Amino acid sequence: MRTSIIRGALLGILLLAFASPGIAMAGGHHKKGCSNIGTWFGVVGPGDTTFTGWSVTVTGNSEKMGSNLFEFPVFDPSFADVPDLAGVPPFKFAKRIGSMRGNWKRTGWNTFDYTFTGFAYASDKEPVYIAKISGHVVLFNKCRYQYTTALMEVFLPNMRPFHDEPIAQIPLGEFYGYRAKVDLPY
Repeated sequence: MRTSIIRGALLGILLLAFASPGIAMAGGHHKKGCSNIGTWFGVVGPGDTTFTGWSVTVTGNSEKMGSNLFEFPVFDPSFADVPDLAGVPPFKFAKRIGSMRGNWKRTGWNTFDYTFTGFAYASDKEPVYIAKISGHVVLFNKCRYQYTTALMEVFLPNMRPFHDEPIAQIPLGEFYGYRAKVDLPY
């Protein structure tokens, strides 16, 4: 009898030990860093939330991967201020760049990789090149800011950006984003 009581107590302790991690995970203690899901606006940098002209909406069914929609209406797809590209086809024909769509994946605690693709258009609305932009994102300052790197690969409209070699690779630099939030005025 005494042996069965001791065994029962030990079994109860073991079951409690195995159940504790499940209870902790159910309470949300398993979270793996910041979430990048939401809408972000390009800003000058940490402490200066002056808009720089781009926005991205990041969605996903999990914290590990998902899709994004990127817009940068003030971007100059002609690269008129870049000496090596100014006046060179296909860039000289580009008047605007459309919305870009793509995917992202988590690479670490607060780090992510992304790729999105879209078209640069001439004034007659014909595509003049395909832009494929990839880079890294790091979230910081309590998940309110993102630091982003970007590299653009350029393909002609008849090329396959998922398989062909680009005609050009253009480092776009580093950017900062600020997380949009629900911010009622009252």
